[in-house]
Amino acid sequence: MRRRDALILGGAVAVALALPPILRRRSAAFDFTDMPSLPGFRRLERGALSGGVDLFAGLQTPEEEAAGARLPEALCPLIFPQRVAPGHLPVAVFSDYFCPYCAVLDRRLAEIEASGAAISLVFHELPLLGERSVQAARLALAAAAQADHKEVHLAMMQSVLRPGPAGLRDVAARHGLDPVQLARDVASAEIDERVNDALALGRALGIPGTPGLVVGRTVVVGALPEEDLARLIELEQARGWPGCTP
Repeated sequence: MRRRDALILGGAVAVALALPPILRRRSAAFDFTDMPSLPGFRRLERGALSGGVDLFAGLQTPEEEAAGARLPEALCPLIFPQRVAPGHLPVAVFSDYFCPYCAVLDRRLAEIEASGAAISLVFHELPLLGERSVQAARLALAAAAQADHKEVHLAMMQSVLRPGPAGLRDVAARHGLDPVQLARDVASAEIDERVNDALALGRALGIPGTPGLVVGRTVVVGALPEEDLARLIELEQARGWPGCTP
């Protein structure tokens, strides 16, 4: 490369790097695709992902296949099972306790909600990163029988969960739970079913890794950067939330 060409190229790179971040963000338009399997919803694949390759596609256990068969045709009420306050935008989060991107995204969303933003968060367990993830999800779901799931989920996401009974005792002590009941619930068939139902919902939404989001009527695969997350929330709020209507 000639010296003059190198200087021109270097200058172009410098100008690009000097652009205000807001201009760089505006140039990266969202690339939405429709979801025929979920009428009224669209899909956005963008951001970092843990476990983004489904190595076990087509090799579901009988329990997982049964969970898939239990899914209703209308998935929206499963995605957003809680009542959404008037004027609020529902945001569903699918995460794994051993996904580093999930810890950042969950905290960021909780801070946005706590700031008074008109969003309503619901967290779904999606344990895709091995047996330890499954056990952590079981613990969180079992703890929800005695405490608020969102509170338990966020606390577990921001702490190191010790394996086995030690982790169970830690969660029970942190949230004032009965450890005997918690241990009994963790081992129950009901929790087996709830974990399989969560995995089936993740599959139905086409979320191959974590984190996954459903912001209003946009399914997001990957951890959006902070600016993109704020922009998507604004777009969905402008569209309005019609509720889980056909």
